[in-house]
Amino acid sequence: MSWIQTTFDLCIKGGIFMIPLCTVALAGIVLVIERVLYLRENRFDSDQFHFDLKTALKENSLDQAIALAARTQGVIGRVLQEGFLRIKAGERDVSAATEKIILAEMMAMEKSRGWIINMSQVAPLLGILGTVWGLVAAFMVIEKTASTDPRLLAGGIYQALITTVAGLLIAIPLIIFQEHLRKRTNHILGLLDLYLVEIKEWLVQGDRAERKNHA
Repeated sequence: MSWIQTTFDLCIKGGIFMIPLCTVALAGIVLVIERVLYLRENRFDSDQFHFDLKTALKENSLDQAIALAARTQGVIGRVLQEGFLRIKAGERDVSAATEKIILAEMMAMEKSRGWIINMSQVAPLLGILGTVWGLVAAFMVIEKTASTDPRLLAGGIYQALITTVAGLLIAIPLIIFQEHLRKRTNHILGLLDLYLVEIKEWLVQGDRAERKNHA
């Protein structure tokens, strides 16, 4: 429990700028948890899914492909299910069949990422501002007391630097997580593009076979 007491004491000594810094930290934690849950929702066995999808398409079983998408959670399951349902209804253009839902899913993907980036940028700026403010206050005290005691200045400086440390401790994890989130999002979109290409090729082959039969 000693580290909790030490952290609390540092927050108190950091001054009034620790309030917005703590607010940013709490907001960042909430946003990170929300995005972690979102990423967990999109976890699935991509290799197995790809194999099952290719099997369903090879067998020309649209109902099997719809069932596969329906039981796959996350962005890919929702997009492909909507696309297959539109194809079953007569749509032959994969892009047109999935454009609307892809835009909606993209908005959901980016919902919190921008705020996480903002938090990671604001936190160190608040820390520097708190430090500058503390240094100004320390020098004002020295000017008023006309004291040359270095301990008086050192005490003010160390208290002022607490906000800079706090700002960096908040910003660095947020920056790392934001980069992880970007890579995971790109990975999901890359898999989605791959599966949509598979479906497009399947539709093209089906149209060719249909034209040959009519010929």
